[in-house]
Amino acid sequence: MISPDTQQVFTLSDFFHVMGNAVRDYIDKNKNSLGDDERNYLFDFQINLLQQAADINMLGTAMVFDNVSQTISQLSDISISLKKAEKKAQSVQKVINIATSVVELGTSILSRNPKEIVAKTVAAFNALKG
Repeated sequence: MISPDTQQVFTLSDFFHVMGNAVRDYIDKNKNSLGDDERNYLFDFQINLLQQAADINMLGTAMVFDNVSQTISQLSDISISLKKAEKKAQSVQKVINIATSVVELGTSILSRNPKEIVAKTVAAFNALKG
C-alpha cells in the first residue's frame, strides 16, 4: 500500500470539507422544496462529511507530529554527539594549551631570561591545573 504524504492527507481533508459545505449550500438553496426526511438525510450526510474531514485532518496532524517526533529524536542524537565532541575538543584544547606552555617555557629557558622563565613556569603550571 502506498502511504500518502501529509500534504495529500490535508488535501483529502479539504475535499471532504468542501463537499460538506456543498451539501449545506444545497440544503440552504433548496430548503423550501425539500421534505423533512430529505432535508434531515442531507443534513446528516453533511455532518458525516464534515466529521470525516475533521478525522482525516487529525490523521494528517498525527503524521506531522510523527515526523516532528522523529526529527526531535534525531536532533537529540545530534546534540549528544556534539556534547561528546565538545568534551573531546576541550580535552584536545587542554593538551594543546599544556604543550604550548611547555614549549614557551623551553623557549624562555633557552633565552636565559629569568623573568620570562618565571612567567612561563607559572603559565605551564596553570595550564596543567586547567
